[in-house]
Amino acid sequence: MSSSSSITTSTVNGTTRITGLSSGIDVDGIVEQLMTAEKAKKLNKLQQAEQTAEWTQEAYQSVTSDLTDFSNTYFSTTSSSSIMRASNFIQYSATSSDSAVTVTSASSASAGSHTVSVTQLATKATLSSGSSVSKEVQGSAAAEYTSLSGESFVITLDGTDYTVDLGAVTDDSDLASLQAAIDEAVGSDKVTVSKNASGYLEITADVDSGVQAITVSATSSSDKGLTHLGFGTDAILSNRLDTSDTLETIADQLNSSTALAFTADGEVELTINGTTLSFDKDDTLDEMMDEINDADLGVTMTYDSLTGELVMTADKTGAGNSLVVADSGTSNFAALLLGEATAGLDAKLTIDGQALTRSTNSVTIDGVTYTANAVTATIADDGTITDDEPATVTVTQDTDGVYDLIESFVDAYNTLIDSINSLVDENADSDYPPLTDAQKEEMTDDEIEDWEAKAKVGLLESDSILENILGDLRTALIDSISGLTTSLSDIGISTGNYDEQGTLSIDEDALTAAIASDPEAIMNLFTQTATSTATTTSVAGKSLGNNSVMRSLNATDLSTRYKEEGIAYRFYDILQANISTIRDSAGNKGTLLEKAGTENDATETDNTLTTLIEKYEQEIEDEEDRLDEFEERLYAKYTTLETYISTMNSQLSAITSLTSS
Repeated sequence: MSSSSSITTSTVNGTTRITGLSSGIDVDGIVEQLMTAEKAKKLNKLQQAEQTAEWTQEAYQSVTSDLTDFSNTYFSTTSSSSIMRASNFIQYSATSSDSAVTVTSASSASAGSHTVSVTQLATKATLSSGSSVSKEVQGSAAAEYTSLSGESFVITLDGTDYTVDLGAVTDDSDLASLQAAIDEAVGSDKVTVSKNASGYLEITADVDSGVQAITVSATSSSDKGLTHLGFGTDAILSNRLDTSDTLETIADQLNSSTALAFTADGEVELTINGTTLSFDKDDTLDEMMDEINDADLGVTMTYDSLTGELVMTADKTGAGNSLVVADSGTSNFAALLLGEATAGLDAKLTIDGQALTRSTNSVTIDGVTYTANAVTATIADDGTITDDEPATVTVTQDTDGVYDLIESFVDAYNTLIDSINSLVDENADSDYPPLTDAQKEEMTDDEIEDWEAKAKVGLLESDSILENILGDLRTALIDSISGLTTSLSDIGISTGNYDEQGTLSIDEDALTAAIASDPEAIMNLFTQTATSTATTTSVAGKSLGNNSVMRSLNATDLSTRYKEEGIAYRFYDILQANISTIRDSAGNKGTLLEKAGTENDATETDNTLTTLIEKYEQEIEDEEDRLDEFEERLYAKYTTLETYISTMNSQLSAITSLTSS
C-alpha cells in the first residue's frame, strides 16, 4: 500500500502561499467565497453608498445648471429677455413712410404720428487733394522703337490686365502705331499715350473714359518691351500710390515734388488739431495714416486708391467740429496735398413744425429717435421750404413684443418646475442599487447602462431643498405686493389646480387686453423694487431694492424686501439663495452650491456631498486594507493546514513502506 502528496505554491505581495492538493481542498475557491461574503458585509455597501452620493451630486448640479440658465436668461439686467428690465414691458414700434428718415423708439415713447422734413444733412469737415496726388504713368528714358519686334507689355486698367503686342510698332511717328497697339488690347477711347516735356512716354486716362487706376508691367522677366519703351529705372509704373511704400519712395511719385520735403534728419512734421506728429522717411504711408488715425486727434486719414486722392476727415459731423491741419518745419504736405477744404455742416430738420439744428443726423425727442438719411425738402433763397415731401413717422404700442416676453418666461418657468417636480416625485426602486464590481463583470455594457439608469431614479425623491425651491417660487407668484393691486390672475395668468403642480397658463385674450390697457401695471407687477432702506449693519442705510446688497441682508431686511418687490425680483432672490456664488450674511453661498458645488467655484471641491464622498473613499480604503489582511490570514491558515497534511502524508507513506516490507 502506498500514498502520494503534491504541493502547489504561489507568492503574493512577497508572501508564499501553499495552495496544493495535499488536503484535496480548493483553497483559492474557498478563500474567494469567504472574501466575497466578507466584502458584502461592508465594502460593497460603502462603494454603493459612494456611487449613490456621486450620482446625487450630479443630479443636484444638473438642477443648478438649469436654474442658472433660467436666471441668466430672465433675471439678468443685461439679457434682452430679462423680465427685471422695466423697459421690456413698455415697448413701442416706430415706422417711417420714407427711407429719408428712419426711426427707433424707446419705452419712454408715446403712441402718435409725427411729420419730419429734412433740409440739410450733418456732414464731416474734410481736407483733400481734390484729385490724384500721384504722377501719371511715365517713362524715364526715350523709347527705342527699333527694338520692339516680338516684344510686349502688360497694362492694367482698374485691376484688369491686358497684354499689348508691340510687334507692329516700329517708329514714333505721331505715336500712332503704339496707340493703335494699346487700343487693340484695351479698346479705344480709354487711355492715351503721348510724350511729356522730357520726351518720355506718358500714359493717361481719356476724359470721360471711366478709367482710374493705370499700371504697366513686364509680360515676363525675359520680355524687354517695357524697358525698350523707356520704362526702366526711376520710371513711374502706376498712377496710383502703393501705401506700403516708404514716404521717401512716395515723395518721388507725387505730382507735387516738394510735398514731402524731409528735414536733415529725414523727417516730416504735421500739426493736426494742435498736436504735432513726426514721420520718418522710412515710414510707410500706411504707417503714417495709422499713426494719425490712432492718435485720437478727432480725424481719420485715408488714401482713395480709386481716385488717387488723399483725404483727411473729421471723426464727428457738425459745423462745430472743425479740422485744422498745418505744415511744420520743411513740410508742404498739407498745403500741396490737402488744399481743398470742405466745412462740416449741421443737420436741419423740422419735426411737427418745430425747426431743429443738430450736429448729428440723429435727434431724440420723447423717446423717439429720428435719423436723417436724405434731404426731403429744399430751402429757397428767402429761407422758405420748397418742394417738401416730409416723412410721416408713426409710433404704436408693441403689445406683441411684451406678450412674447411674458409667454417666453412662462414657458421656461413651466419647463423648469416640471423638471424639478419630476425629480421630487420619482420613486426610488430598491431592487436596483448601484452595481458592485463583481456584478458588472458578469454583465454587458448595455445591461450595465440599463441597470444604472434605473438605479439613478429617485435620487432626489422628496428632496427638501428642491421642494423648498418649488414652494418659494409658487408663493412668490401669488403673494400680494406692497402698493400694488394688480395680480397675475388680473392679467390672464393662472397657476392652475393642485394636480398641475404650480405650472402657469395664459389666457391670450386677457393678457393681450391687459398689455394694451395698462402696460405700466404689468411692468410694476414684475419689476417693482423695494424702497425701504437696509438695517443690516454691513449695508445699513442702503436701498433694499439694490441687488448688490441682497446677499448681505439679514432675515428681517430680506422679509421687507420680499414684501415690497415684484415677481421678477422675488424670483431673482429665490434663485440667488440657491445658486449664488456670493456668500450671504451667514457666510454661506447658494444652498445648492453648499450641498453639491458647481464648476469654476470654490464649492466645486468644498461642499457637503464632496465631503461625504471623500469620507466614503477613506472608509473604502481602510476596509480594503482590512480585507487584504483578512485574506492573508485565511491563506496563512490554509498554508499551515496544507503543510501539516503534507507532513502527515509523508509520514504515513514512510510507515506504509516499512510495514509492507
